Amino acid sequence: MVKRIFFSVDCHGSTGVWRKWLRVQSHHGIDILLLCGDLTGKALVPIIDQGGGTHRAFYFGRNWELQTEEEIKRMEERLESAGVYHFRCSRQEVRELQACPGRVNDLIFAKAAERMKEWLDLLLEEIDTNQVTVVVMPGNDDDFEIDSILRSYEDKGIIYPLGKVIDIGGFETISLDYVNPTPWDTPRETDEKEMVNKIEGLVSMLKDPGRAIFNFHCPPYGTRLDLAPKLKDLKPDVVAGHVIYEHVGSKSVRKAIEKYQPTMGLHGHIHESYGIDKLGNTPIINPGSEYSESILRGFMLEISERGLETYLKVEG
Repeated sequence: MVKRIFFSVDCHGSTGVWRKWLRVQSHHGIDILLLCGDLTGKALVPIIDQGGGTHRAFYFGRNWELQTEEEIKRMEERLESAGVYHFRCSRQEVRELQACPGRVNDLIFAKAAERMKEWLDLLLEEIDTNQVTVVVMPGNDDDFEIDSILRSYEDKGIIYPLGKVIDIGGFETISLDYVNPTPWDTPRETDEKEMVNKIEGLVSMLKDPGRAIFNFHCPPYGTRLDLAPKLKDLKPDVVAGHVIYEHVGSKSVRKAIEKYQPTMGLHGHIHESYGIDKLGNTPIINPGSEYSESILRGFMLEISERGLETYLKVEG
């Protein structure tokens, strides 16, 4: 029997992307819905009360003067669609936060937790988890505190896949949230030696690695899926007007796929490098991400007992 999967990654707090991901199920008759890696956002924008009913917000490269409640709500919706957290405050509260960066981090996490719960509740309203397999997984950019929120929805049918084997369309599936080191020192990254240990620990739980799906957030090194801009002082290196790209994926992930030749590799992490490639007989997939524009990217995959039958890139 053919099962239809929709696989997406790296929504980074974008409510617009989350809502589109949910709608894919009814539009395309999806049996298995996956959103794997980097669920939470990275930015917090204050909407500052100026007095006299006027508020200001700085984002999208400009200062916005908001005169009415309707304008404020439209700005809040726009920020949410772009993956940004927001809060209304006074100028004094902004000064207090600027003086205490730790409070800013606490506020970002509180906003991330609040949005994650809203998303999961919306999922349960729109998707029947008794009929559709739903997997939601954190990635390297997500703080570990988000995991307890995801686990709390497991009894409602939302699968948290880390640290165990789950079934995806009749195939044993193992999942890994960690990536090899990045310039940004994100919460879930480690060196290649430890990546090997983590991967081998997961593989040891499989009955037949060659009949498994490797859902590893980090793409394998040296493929079409791991090309990112080469950085110079944390900015893209540009030569003669062209951005220089380099491979930044994990060599450990590549070696594991080459060694075990799983049925399929599902990856993300590198937003610019969407596409499908192959390592030996194993198709490997990265949907990429354009979350800040509220664009959903994903792959619709049809699998049978033979493995991947067809795939279609979806974007909108």
